[in-house]
Amino acid sequence: MTITNTHYSITDTRTKVVAAGIGHRTAHLASVGNTTVYLGDSTVTSATGYAYSKALGEHDVFLGPSDELYAVCSNGQTETLTVMVVQ
Repeated sequence: MTITNTHYSITDTRTKVVAAGIGHRTAHLASVGNTTVYLGDSTVTSATGYAYSKALGEHDVFLGPSDELYAVCSNGQTETLTVMVVQ
């Protein structure tokens, strides 16, 4: 089992927070501030993504071998997102 931890500064530019891997993975997400982060694939926008915020608590995302996860904020917003991936 491999575990990685990374802190990302999410802005209004899409950021890959989990890359494709070998086998299934669990990404454990925690938002540091109070700005909403939108999650999705490589085309995610604040209009199309899954809205995630600190108010929802920590969040797990289960990913297949070729799945990638991206995050973005609304225009002009910034948020710190902590991502732990267990593979």
